Amino acid sequence: MKLADAIRTARGIKLSHAQKFAQHVVPEVVRPARIIWNQAIGGVFVLFAVMFFGNAFRYFDTKTGAISNPVGLGFSLFLGSIMAIFGVSSFFKARRIGRRVR
Repeated sequence: MKLADAIRTARGIKLSHAQKFAQHVVPEVVRPARIIWNQAIGGVFVLFAVMFFGNAFRYFDTKTGAISNPVGLGFSLFLGSIMAIFGVSSFFKARRIGRRVR
């Protein structure tokens, strides 16, 4: 292809064609990306929740039933529950985005 042919072809492309292309392609790319993003963030929050609940379990002695550090136990349970709520809500948001029909 010669340079003159390339210039002629480029001049024939209109801005409205690019806009139509973007209107059709961008939503179909952004929607799955948002679903994957919300699932990944939900997974990270659930991992944090498991970590905090494991830490809370460490403060509770199962043999004697005594709590070695009540402040640490309460703080770990509080943070674990917050992280679990964030993780579950992020998975529900990803599901809601996935079910949205155009």
